[in-house]
Amino acid sequence: MSPVSRTASLATRLGARAFAAGRIAIAVTGLEHIPAAGPVLLVARHYHYVFDGVVLLVSIPRPIHMLVTLDWVKSDWARRLLGLATAMVRWPVVLRSDTGRTPVTGAWRERLRIAVRHHHRSALDDSVALLSEGRVLVVFPEGYPNIDRHYTPKTKPEEVLPFKGGFAAIAATAERRLGSPIAMVPCGFSYTRNGSWAARLNIGEAVYLADFGSRQMLVRYMERRVAELSQLVAGGQGLLAAGQG
Repeated sequence: MSPVSRTASLATRLGARAFAAGRIAIAVTGLEHIPAAGPVLLVARHYHYVFDGVVLLVSIPRPIHMLVTLDWVKSDWARRLLGLATAMVRWPVVLRSDTGRTPVTGAWRERLRIAVRHHHRSALDDSVALLSEGRVLVVFPEGYPNIDRHYTPKTKPEEVLPFKGGFAAIAATAERRLGSPIAMVPCGFSYTRNGSWAARLNIGEAVYLADFGSRQMLVRYMERRVAELSQLVAGGQGLLAAGQG
């Protein structure tokens, strides 16, 4: 990592700590499941548009990078500024396929399709590069949080959207480049609010692509496991074995 990126990442972590102080109480379990070295893909529930990232930055002992989207930013200058900031800390940026959320036709629809495809390719390349360097990358496969200032398709406080398979594609591409497995670690969030916010981050054991018969099985397993760790469903035994069947 360049000196600029290293300094920006440290500033981001310190900023997260300052932001969390007095705003949110944090409890964490399962930190021992995160490998101390080597590439790691953290697969997390997305509940709060700010607090999820803050909790991870404060709690994870290793430097982390997050796959984020900036399509919620409407101002051109603000988008450029945030784009520069994410580039400095090396956070890959993806464009959500339904970013417009309004009907588009003709040339506009084609431009949107091309933009989404370009961002997906760029985000994949940037994500694989980070893992190839042995870094920790966070992904939120739901795409949207439960609480968002701008827009979310979720209609219930505890709703979990079906996981998208992008993280599996990132892991598979990185494994091909490295010639070694990528640890994928499920992370669950549960929040309470009684005057002030409290967050619990529960981290599960790592799994690997080779544990599953297909990427679809991996995605379904992670969706279920993250829900369990978020205390949304009862914990089940033998889920990994079920995913292998």
